[in-house]
Amino acid sequence: MKALLTFLLAACCVFILIAGNFHWQKKITGSAAPESAPAVENIESADPANPEKERLLSLAANWPESSRKQLEKALDEQRVYTITILGSKSLGEGSDSWPELLKTEIQSAFGQDLIETKTLSYDMTSSQFVNQKMGDLLKNPGDLILFEPFTLNDNGEVETKDSLENIAFVMDEVKSKHPDSTFILQPSHPLYNSIYYPKDVEELKEYSEGNSIPYLDHWTAWPELDDPEMKEFLARDNSQPSKKGHRVWADFLIDYFIHQE
Repeated sequence: MKALLTFLLAACCVFILIAGNFHWQKKITGSAAPESAPAVENIESADPANPEKERLLSLAANWPESSRKQLEKALDEQRVYTITILGSKSLGEGSDSWPELLKTEIQSAFGQDLIETKTLSYDMTSSQFVNQKMGDLLKNPGDLILFEPFTLNDNGEVETKDSLENIAFVMDEVKSKHPDSTFILQPSHPLYNSIYYPKDVEELKEYSEGNSIPYLDHWTAWPELDDPEMKEFLARDNSQPSKKGHRVWADFLIDYFIHQE
């Protein structure tokens, strides 16, 4: 009888220990549940992938990295991204000019409310622009500046060294006030059978490459400089391209600014 009572007491103690441990584990598990809940909630509240945003950024695949980042930022902030086309009267004017053709295609691809394209053109040399018209640009240079740095106007008027210094000055002035602006350089239109002007353009290209500035060599899309066909691509006074030349220039830039798979 005494042995049986001892056995029952021992069994009771074991049961109490097991039950207590079970209750404690349940209490711990229950108190831990709220700790993990926020992590699940964060995953569910994360923004899903935006296919339209990805599509727009893919169209800008050829752009400089800094420009793509600014475009992405503009998309996130739901603000207009601005491209400024800057240069001489070589840019032309009117609906058949390459800036207008480029603007139409960019707005068609990206959306009219997303990208704004404006043109600043002047019938002057780079030195005259720096001394007289820089204020126009500095008011609102835009996110991306496609700069034709008066190379043709400077030919025979401004030393190549001074022309390149003027380019650096323009970029430095803009960057000091608008550090997020990005420059892309390009030459003016080519000329038929010219001798010294192509050397200035080659200097511009080397300057761009040496300073890691994006350079759009649209001359590769035109006829050879000594090809008589070139005359068909130029206005009679050579001051700007003809309608045919504007189309060639525009198509080259459209292929760059609107990347197609």
